Amino acid sequence: MQLVRAIGAGSIFEVALVEHRGRPCICKRLKLRMLDEPAGQQAMQRETELLGAIRHPSVPQLIAAGSDERGPYVLQTQAEGLPLRALVEGYAERGEPVPRNLMTILLRSAFEALAELHSYATGERRLTLVHGDIGPDHLLVGKGRVTFIDFGQARWHGMAAQPGSRERGTLPYLSPEVARGEQEPDQASDVFALAATLAFAALGRDPCQAEGPAARLVEIAERGLDLEALGRCPSLTAQAREALLRALAYDHRERVSDALAVLALVS
Repeated sequence: MQLVRAIGAGSIFEVALVEHRGRPCICKRLKLRMLDEPAGQQAMQRETELLGAIRHPSVPQLIAAGSDERGPYVLQTQAEGLPLRALVEGYAERGEPVPRNLMTILLRSAFEALAELHSYATGERRLTLVHGDIGPDHLLVGKGRVTFIDFGQARWHGMAAQPGSRERGTLPYLSPEVARGEQEPDQASDVFALAATLAFAALGRDPCQAEGPAARLVEIAERGLDLEALGRCPSLTAQAREALLRALAYDHRERVSDALAVLALVS
């Protein structure tokens, strides 16, 4: 395995492009400070197990997993496309919003892919997959398809018990009830997180007003996202705007929480 270039790092993983047996692939390793942390070990286990269980064009494929003198690693295929955050920032640097037609394509392809992943089955066993941490850095935009990456907080039916795990996603893409600690992330909160992620793309900024983690947690938990700005957003068609507003309603009883239902609103 030969390093080509470092790509970046999150709170748990370091990510690099490497060459393995003559082919480029993505290598994920735990950050040094996470090597002995249960949260890091659990994230690596989830990433490895899930990528080994699922075969879908919107998910990277597992190539290999192992450990060396630096610690555990997982090798996965290199997904095509840019992180959604980089795409949005590219338009912002030119002083432009994401074009309306591209936003419509993104909504359709993203919710279609999420619906397929939520219903994914291996043989007769349905995984009931929950990504658990959808956001602008974990959604890649390619030609005609999006790819979900970073499954370190994923959940699925039959996964090994991981005591003490308290992962709940990333602000401000949490649903209010998850932010308040009233429920664990599930497929409904995945739908909310994807809608919030696409609201980020439409607005060109995070879909909230507060700055800083503590203030954002209070805003999301007590008031929800900045739907007023989203309702005025020129980057969305009337159908796309209605779909996102209904998927992001503060009260979960008024919310559209099924990926196929949101897709139907856009289409």
